[in-house]
Amino acid sequence: MKKNKSNVVNICLALLLLLQALLLPVICSAEPVYVITETELVTLEQNSNRQLELSSQLAKELQIAKERLKVSDQELTEAKLQKELLQKQLTELEASSKNQENLQKEILKSLPPSAPGVLREVGLKIDVDRYITGASYGVSRLIGSKYIGLRGEYDWKDKKAGMWLTYAY
Repeated sequence: MKKNKSNVVNICLALLLLLQALLLPVICSAEPVYVITETELVTLEQNSNRQLELSSQLAKELQIAKERLKVSDQELTEAKLQKELLQKQLTELEASSKNQENLQKEILKSLPPSAPGVLREVGLKIDVDRYITGASYGVSRLIGSKYIGLRGEYDWKDKKAGMWLTYAY
């Protein structure tokens, strides 16, 4: 009788390992994730804030340049020279502003997600009187902003195995 129980337990464990071997490559096929440190995040935020301030300053300078252009049109001789000069500055400022916007977009696109793509869990079922009475193993994958996974468990006290679909948010 004990041999049959032992065989059932071994078969269940073998099935769990086989299931893990089959599902783990599928679940863990996500690209490696770079976890950004808090220091890097603070530095990127500071750089982004500086770029926003520069963009704001450039926008203000652009507005000032436009106002100067209107005023300079009153004097015909100086207006032509002044207008060409201000238009050149305006073009440079717009190009610089556009370049900064493009750089800022590239920086934001290049930021990696901070959550890991795959989570693994191992658990033990504990009974106060009999200590450890079971074990579980699960794997969850990040899909969008939620984790969806699978967990298998076995309770050797009750001699029952179970499978759970998990959802974490």
